[in-house]
Amino acid sequence: MTVEAVEGLAVRSVTQEEVEFFFENGWVKLPGLINRSAAAELLRRAKRIFGEDGRAGLEPISDKAVLKVKTQGWFRTAVPISEKDEAFRELASSEDLGRNAARLFGRDSSIRLTLNNLTCKLPADTERGKGTDFHQDTTQHMAFEANTMNIWIALDEVTPDMGAMQFYSGSHKLGNLGDLLNPATLESWEPRLAHSCTKTDPISLQPGDATVHTNLMIHGTGPNLTNRPRWSYIGMYLPADTRYTGADSFYTNGLELKPWSVIDHPSFPVIYEGNV
Repeated sequence: MTVEAVEGLAVRSVTQEEVEFFFENGWVKLPGLINRSAAAELLRRAKRIFGEDGRAGLEPISDKAVLKVKTQGWFRTAVPISEKDEAFRELASSEDLGRNAARLFGRDSSIRLTLNNLTCKLPADTERGKGTDFHQDTTQHMAFEANTMNIWIALDEVTPDMGAMQFYSGSHKLGNLGDLLNPATLESWEPRLAHSCTKTDPISLQPGDATVHTNLMIHGTGPNLTNRPRWSYIGMYLPADTRYTGADSFYTNGLELKPWSVIDHPSFPVIYEGNV
């Protein structure tokens, strides 16, 4: 089946109300960003890669890097999923998705795709079903001059007890808060977060619903307490005129990018041209 044959794969436009909510809170829920039938087809393809229960070919968690050891326990992932499946490739590079990203960033800039992942949070009886520690996506910010955003699309129903996403609304306004994966650091910020932010309840999603958050938004989840995997697509996007900072980063290492030059590389394709 070609991607054109997937009914409803088109991405709807964000509303002005959703844009304003995003600016105020640093995250937004986008109901029905893609059609449920398209989500069902993407889920079918995801299960072809990870198996019906999400456990096909599951390997032990690697000990190669501290960060990866930490985050590999949060969920199972395939990066980039666009290289494994043409339907996910079309979704990841959707011009409409890029246009939405530009509107949410606040200006009609061109947009680049950076990462695009298939993720599967397994039930908590496995090593990849535990809660996602509350954190900011600051590793994204080291290499990229501008902010980034993650678009998180549910491929199947996500209930609160499945490790549904939670946000500290408004926390993006506090800037980079340091290593929040260190419990002591997060604890030291709790009084300010309690005063300035509102922690959301776990956000239920139907297939095709999405959440979007900035790299500075504090977010996390509880464990997946059900017997069903939590399936999602995650795309990371940034303005196309963003410059590379020169920082050591697994996003950019080995690409021979020149520090403080605009990121222009096949690994970061422009998916929306914009007018800026």
